Amino acid sequence: MKAAIRTPLPTAIPFFAAILVASTACESSGPPSNWSTVRETLPSGAILVTNTPSANPSPTLTLVEELRVGSLEGGRPESFAALKGLVALPGGGFAVLDSQAQEIRVFGADGSHVATHGRPGEGPGEFVDATGLMLDPQGRIWAADPRGARMSVFDPVDGFVESFRYQYMVRGFIWAGTMTDRGHILKQSMSRQDFRPMLRVYDSTMTQIDSIFSAEEDEGGRTDPEDSPGAFYYETPGGGYGLMRIPFYPGGTSHMDRNGERWFGTMADPGYRIGKHAPGGDTTLIVVTERPPVPVTAAERDSAIAVIRENLRESGVTTEMDWSRIPDVKPALQSIFTSAEGNVWVAIPNLSGGTDYDVLASDGSYLGTVTAGNLGVYRWLPPVVVGDTFLAVVSDELDVPYVVLARIVPVEHP
Repeated sequence: MKAAIRTPLPTAIPFFAAILVASTACESSGPPSNWSTVRETLPSGAILVTNTPSANPSPTLTLVEELRVGSLEGGRPESFAALKGLVALPGGGFAVLDSQAQEIRVFGADGSHVATHGRPGEGPGEFVDATGLMLDPQGRIWAADPRGARMSVFDPVDGFVESFRYQYMVRGFIWAGTMTDRGHILKQSMSRQDFRPMLRVYDSTMTQIDSIFSAEEDEGGRTDPEDSPGAFYYETPGGGYGLMRIPFYPGGTSHMDRNGERWFGTMADPGYRIGKHAPGGDTTLIVVTERPPVPVTAAERDSAIAVIRENLRESGVTTEMDWSRIPDVKPALQSIFTSAEGNVWVAIPNLSGGTDYDVLASDGSYLGTVTAGNLGVYRWLPPVVVGDTFLAVVSDELDVPYVVLARIVPVEHP
């Protein structure tokens, strides 16, 4: 059996101490000379930033793996199943939430197991269905348990501290709330009266102190299932119907940073477009990055079609879909998250079938592109970036999950 690989860091540099470093690998190099950045003020008052690369842009930064924690062997703390939470701890180390075991597992800076907290149940420090983690300004771990209608707080070493009751209309597969630097919790939700999108703001006791309706207009309305732009419609033998997402169909994404500002992304032509606004406020920044499109290969298209056909057969459906609706190019934007320093990381596809990250300053200026190499980073669980460290959940060719710590370093060109 393949055991955990634990490689001690060559120097004991705490994660959060790196925040104090004046410049990171991304910032010290400055924008690459073959990129241009143009800034202008729109009539609305928003700043438009356009980042344009050379004809064949290449990554300027890469990840050097220094620590990997995980195991194929069951029954061990580092034997992960379904990870839905990841936080970097002050002083080094990290904690993960294994939603299958309903446990928080804490590891030191060298990858050694420190403690395990939580278990299935409804008592203090127990979870009905915890779906995510946050870290508060005091370095405590907050575990969101929507089905249990409770937020539980843990000391990384000593365990359960307290819990607070709360309820949400929208639970989701994974927790999507944000802990701000002030200790407030922000969570996208909807109005119970008219189901309008809104942001709920909670204090450190999970008492709702504000609710802010989205400034964006809902122009979509109700969609005819048979005419869903991003999904295949099919009818089942029993008289029902279903929808299946069209592979590589572009969509939007959003992220709430620790300052309470919302970053949202859509496709541009070519490249991607992201914006920023304060909750309930107008858009203050728009960033357009004009990247060349990444094509969908024939092998990727055939593989996606085979998966859909198999899933449809399991439902008793033999009707062929209109495969011409599968785009010829991949979505230019996959996800957005922010680093501890406030830099914006934009996940983009690369020509090798993996993921790269454009790194932007908070004002939209391009800083560099990080290649993740062959790391299979989970797309639904954002990495944690502090200084020049990159912490992420990845999976190998056997779909075994690991937690990887990598150093962000400049690409060495011959």
